[in-house]
Amino acid sequence: MQISKVGALLRKAVALVARFPILAALPFYVFGVVWRWHHIYERHDPRNTVFSDMAMYVGNARRLVDPSYVLTKYDVTHPPATSWLFAQFYTLDESFYALTILQFAVSALIPLAVAWLGWVAFDKRCAAWALVLSSCYFNYVEFAGFFLAEVYMQLLIPACMACYLTATSGSLPRRVGFGIFAGILFAIAVAFKTVAAPALAGFFAVHWLFTSGARRPRTLALALLVASSLPGMILMSARCTKANGGEFCMPSNKSAADFLLGHYDRVGSIQWTDATFGSPSAIQHGYTHSPKVPFSVTDKERNMSAAWKWIDEHPLESAVLSVQHVFDMFAPNAPWPTIWTAEWPLAQAQMYLFVIFLIWPSMLLLFEIGTVNGPLAMLRSTECAVASVLLGVSLGVFIATGEPRYRLPYDCVFIVLGVQFYRRMLARHGWRLFRRTYRPGHLPTTTLEATPPRV
Repeated sequence: MQISKVGALLRKAVALVARFPILAALPFYVFGVVWRWHHIYERHDPRNTVFSDMAMYVGNARRLVDPSYVLTKYDVTHPPATSWLFAQFYTLDESFYALTILQFAVSALIPLAVAWLGWVAFDKRCAAWALVLSSCYFNYVEFAGFFLAEVYMQLLIPACMACYLTATSGSLPRRVGFGIFAGILFAIAVAFKTVAAPALAGFFAVHWLFTSGARRPRTLALALLVASSLPGMILMSARCTKANGGEFCMPSNKSAADFLLGHYDRVGSIQWTDATFGSPSAIQHGYTHSPKVPFSVTDKERNMSAAWKWIDEHPLESAVLSVQHVFDMFAPNAPWPTIWTAEWPLAQAQMYLFVIFLIWPSMLLLFEIGTVNGPLAMLRSTECAVASVLLGVSLGVFIATGEPRYRLPYDCVFIVLGVQFYRRMLARHGWRLFRRTYRPGHLPTTTLEATPPRV
């Protein structure tokens, strides 16, 4: 009798999980939350690792809390959101303990945002697997231990993409609400990292232009997104331009310097008259040369002029460097600043695994859709739209510099598409996929039957 009751309960549990797969992923999510708490408060308190960009954000925050302080051009070399956010928490708690709680909460929300993206882009089973992988992804844990913009971007990018996709279907109130919310998230993301603008804009454009489905809901969602993001963009532009002495910039004034850093020969850093900046990837390449230039890091005209002069004199080298920046972003190297911490072995190992088991399969998924269903079907697929966010990121680093850290907020794309690749393979071949033998020179007849030649 007891055995039959246990069996009945197990069958009900299995049926419940089959109906709501996300339930099977919840233990992994709880594990991830506990891991994040332990990592931030026991192993890697962000308050103990404040240097380079982190020191700049914290220094800006301490100055911004002074109501009489007037912004200068050196306060807008980076997008405003990180310093502004840190300043709000500095007024509440000068020890920044409250900020560490926020970073823990944001880090704990990231897997839910990635799962939401998987749900609205594909289905609830994709969401469940995405929740498992993102809960256990080291970089979603590690960067909560740094006072950087990346942890916030890791939440904002999948949340913005999911909001937009949600706004393209359903009832009118739902579409209006999520369309407006997507625009707000888009503006906030750009306020944290400038490269979010071309990345997300590329995703919106590809989805509106090519993805299958009714055009009218997508047009409404895109119009609402643009309208709701404009006020934030205008405020950022006004703030940056005023601090920059009246010269237009949005949301920061260091883009020209980044362009020079990426196109001034193989340099590890550049010494401007008022600042020195370098690229971690350049250092990993062994580039140690650090030239000096006789102008400011904020001098847009002279930075652009010097970069274009070098490009004109070295067209082949500049083209190779631009491509190298893109490869640096997707390279299996542990990101800065983790590479210089005690966690580097785990960071490097998981990066190898991430590239092999998620990045490569994500690209294979698009290739497989294109070869089986045709290039046009691939272009009109949701998979292509989700992947298109990477085009804008690649364009941004192609123009400036690249490193794996810039890719981390967009790793949600590889998690979701990687899940879809394995699901597609198993749905097509079943577990027979792992039992097949290979005979040299033999082409299975099932392949020919599945994809007959086109006349």
